[in-house]
Amino acid sequence: MSTEIALKDKVRRGFPEGFPFPLELEQLCDWADANGFPISGYFRIFSNDDKEAITYWMGFNDVNDYFGIFGKSADGSMYALWRDDANHTYKVVHMGSEGGERLILANNFTDFLRLLSIGYDEIGFCDLSLPPEENEGYDPDTINPRFREWVQRTFNVAIPRTGDDIVNVYDKSFDNWVEDQLDEYS
Repeated sequence: MSTEIALKDKVRRGFPEGFPFPLELEQLCDWADANGFPISGYFRIFSNDDKEAITYWMGFNDVNDYFGIFGKSADGSMYALWRDDANHTYKVVHMGSEGGERLILANNFTDFLRLLSIGYDEIGFCDLSLPPEENEGYDPDTINPRFREWVQRTFNVAIPRTGDDIVNVYDKSFDNWVEDQLDEYS
């Protein structure tokens, strides 16, 4: 009998107490457990075991309860659910490794999975108005057809050709929120 902890349980442990853990994220973790990596591009599921990733990223721990971190990329950028109190929602955000490139990627987790399925190597840095193959440095291995098919079938959704069908790059509410927190706490 295996005593290894399921990936979804590792990721869930890194979320703040009482923070919602979307069913779609649980399903993504189960898919990764069954199929391995890569999922898509340089995205990797991340378990925030010590719950300190936001402290390191922001430079203080006053806002840790606003984030459920679930992913990272090769450069150290993080993917998280962000509690958007102004709109009473939880949005999927990209948090660049150097503190820049702060972007709302999706308004819900299913749309994030659709975005991930497109196959960008680095979602937070690619030109989402272009398909992956037209972005500089395109690597055809970043598209995982099995993952794409799983998302389409499991969630009964279509995968758009470009990310700008999902991401509103002009929505600066997350970036503005981070700046407000930096002004208040740092």
